[in-house]
Amino acid sequence: MAEVLITLGIIGVVAAMTLPVLVTNYRNMVLENQFKKSYSILSRALIGTKEELGENLHQNYIPGQPEGWSGAVEFRETYFKYLQKLSDGSIDQMNNFGQDWKSFSGVKESSYLGLGAVPGYLLLADGTYVTVLKNNSRLNILVDINGRKKPNRTGYDVFLFVVDTNQDKLVSWSNEKTYCDKNSKTAGYNGRACTYFAMINQNPDDKTKQYFKSLKW
Repeated sequence: MAEVLITLGIIGVVAAMTLPVLVTNYRNMVLENQFKKSYSILSRALIGTKEELGENLHQNYIPGQPEGWSGAVEFRETYFKYLQKLSDGSIDQMNNFGQDWKSFSGVKESSYLGLGAVPGYLLLADGTYVTVLKNNSRLNILVDINGRKKPNRTGYDVFLFVVDTNQDKLVSWSNEKTYCDKNSKTAGYNGRACTYFAMINQNPDDKTKQYFKSLKW
């Protein structure tokens, strides 16, 4: 009986040590798969948008449209249309959605990551949220790959893409490691460059490690 209790105790200790690691690995694997799926859908919608509106989407191609918060209405509406064809969804007017986000290091983010949400977020069939805006002549595409589910954190389930300034292709807002810093104590822009490292699946602090497998909870 004593031997059985000792064995069960050892199993319990081992389970307590390994279970958190297994849970973390599973979470990271789910996020990686969701990111890849979202990137594929976003890229395909951009191709359809380019075919309809013409090339050079990265340029200020809409005469008379204001830059900044409310610009690029035609692009957004067309892009949303192609997203809905790929993953049927609807506009969700959630003006406080962005207030629940955190930076890559876990610091509470400012509302909407500075992007806003007009006329709202497009809720796709798989629960993904997408919003599109033109800010300083750049087409910004913000995606939360698992919607309202946690952690609502840049670099984990919230990613910022832009249309490349030289071609009609989705790229990261930046590739500067300083904007993907796990130790930063400030919010603002921290996490926005994590899109780049997620795309190449590389840990910003260690090139020998994969991005998603390195996420800490």
